[in-house]
Amino acid sequence: MNYVGPIHSKTNISKLKKALLNRSERDYLLMVVSLNTGLRLASLLRLTYADVMKDGLVKDYLDSSITGTTGIYLNSSVKRALKLYISHTSTSTSTNFFIFHTRKSIERPITRQQVHRILSRAANEALLDQPISYHSLRKTFGYHAYQQGVAVSLIQKIYGHATRNETLKYIGIKSEDIPKLKIDVNL
Repeated sequence: MNYVGPIHSKTNISKLKKALLNRSERDYLLMVVSLNTGLRLASLLRLTYADVMKDGLVKDYLDSSITGTTGIYLNSSVKRALKLYISHTSTSTSTNFFIFHTRKSIERPITRQQVHRILSRAANEALLDQPISYHSLRKTFGYHAYQQGVAVSLIQKIYGHATRNETLKYIGIKSEDIPKLKIDVNL
């Protein structure tokens, strides 16, 4: 298996999103949720309507019982993608179905292999120059969170990693990339 890293380029992220949206709202949602939450694939595939919606509105957080680590915030990008997907999903009267269900049954989630095929095909269509897997999306979440100043300890908690170094290695940050800390209290 090839090593996959985070997607650094926001242009490449946009290309991949566009390729997925052209295919289906479900596939687009898969990427948006992954990029904005850092969820493990197993947790993502088990998400149900009831996990993300309440009284017709998207919840603000995924419960920690779903994630296995901590409550995960659902930002405006995730909420828009969920609303788009649900508005295009024909689920009859059911409100408790797998979000990432197969085309044949809302009672069965897609498989890890299907996720890999979806992402690989989209990466080819988007003409990306790097291999893409689900881990790429998860690593992209952490990488961009780190670049925006989110503390490594918080990213570590979301990932469920044991150490700070494990998290930094996972998101592709080398020790020479870490800026020197300058705390100038100057009291």
